[in-house]
Amino acid sequence: MSFNARLIAASWIVGVLGTSVSFGQVIEERPASQRGGQVSEAPSPLTNTQLTTENPQAGIRRISDLLSGEARGPGDEGRIAAISDLIMDGQGRPHYVLLSRGGLAGVGGEKIAVPFPVGTFVQADDHHWHYQLSMTGDQLDQAPTLEEGSLAPLRDPNWVRANHQFFTADVAGDEAGTGDDAFLFRAEALTATDVFGQSGDNAIASVDNVILGPDFRATYAILGNGGVAGIGKNQVPVPFSMLRLNAEADDDRYTLVVRVETTEERLQSDRAPRLDGNDERMLDPTFLDRVHEFFGVDPS
Repeated sequence: MSFNARLIAASWIVGVLGTSVSFGQVIEERPASQRGGQVSEAPSPLTNTQLTTENPQAGIRRISDLLSGEARGPGDEGRIAAISDLIMDGQGRPHYVLLSRGGLAGVGGEKIAVPFPVGTFVQADDHHWHYQLSMTGDQLDQAPTLEEGSLAPLRDPNWVRANHQFFTADVAGDEAGTGDDAFLFRAEALTATDVFGQSGDNAIASVDNVILGPDFRATYAILGNGGVAGIGKNQVPVPFSMLRLNAEADDDRYTLVVRVETTEERLQSDRAPRLDGNDERMLDPTFLDRVHEFFGVDPS
């Protein structure tokens, strides 16, 4: 089976969504006749007034690091839930932090979609991330839940309104996107996804990780290519704006198809900016300038 991750298309009007048997991937169960296309610009998420960290430059904001973190309550409450996933739109903007309360290591238990700006992502001195909430675990138990982890309620305006009212968060625009061409997806589903080039049906790389900016919007995708069984693989960061996410029909389901506006030859070029196992290069402005210059992308 391809590494293509499962997609959830969160439209207000059409679609029936479900989850796959493997945790962390989402399968969309809607007729192929309602196929979505190129992702269009979606409305901005809630105003991110609380997006701060103790030390914004202490480390890199990797998707994989955030998803291994936990949610904490106020004061001495400590851990109140595991971070199960980050729900994003096709432009890489975060909409919800998916928490798991109960279960084991984020698997099983109640799934709760917290509107992203409700809490604050904080990076501790050991570089581990946690999502700080002002409510206790007992209060979180009263939150609306997602049945069996399905993201279908996120396309229901009544559920979304009730969820935002519980968390006293404003509903800004259409949280599910605009029309049938916009969608929300699990961030975990994007990692390890095959990436196709500007043309052709063969994958030229895979998404090894996603780097988030200070506002926690996806900024760079780390693309892995070459090597054998992961050994000797090159890792090249590309601006997230170079990715094109599509919903492709597979019988009655959709998969997330990722294309990048470059070629395999360019990714494997000796001039390509590579991490060489040193992700800290993503904190070096000079290295990032090389990335943008190499791919011809305006840093702004």
